[in-house]
Amino acid sequence: MIVTAKDLARTAGFQSVARFANEMHRHSLPFGNGTRVGNTKRYDTVALAKAVIISRLRAFKIPVAQHKALMEVIDDAALASALDQFEAGKCECVIVGIPSWGELDDYSGVFVTRAAALDALTEADFILLDVGEATQAHLKGVI
Repeated sequence: MIVTAKDLARTAGFQSVARFANEMHRHSLPFGNGTRVGNTKRYDTVALAKAVIISRLRAFKIPVAQHKALMEVIDDAALASALDQFEAGKCECVIVGIPSWGELDDYSGVFVTRAAALDALTEADFILLDVGEATQAHLKGVI
């Protein structure tokens, strides 16, 4: 399913699409260009998951100016694959792990089991965000 900028703005916790667009362009948030359909742009499920991540980071009182640097560790292809697997029922969850500092070698930023996420916590400190349930709820129209 493809979502609009209005959906992304509300999911990310912004009061208006204009405020969301302003922050997105000001801080170069990684939502991609989207696909233009008529007068609107449409975004994919990865962008929706990133909006969920922004909402959770804002709940931690992390400024929007720092979101780009925190989200750069997430591999978009791995996130898209995990979301597809979750939708098909082939994995138990989609958890995004944002490391507290430094970059890790061969790290995609995405876990598809809770056990893998907990194992990663033994090696480094992470902010763990479950994006699978929220993304699916939005796509099904629950949210």
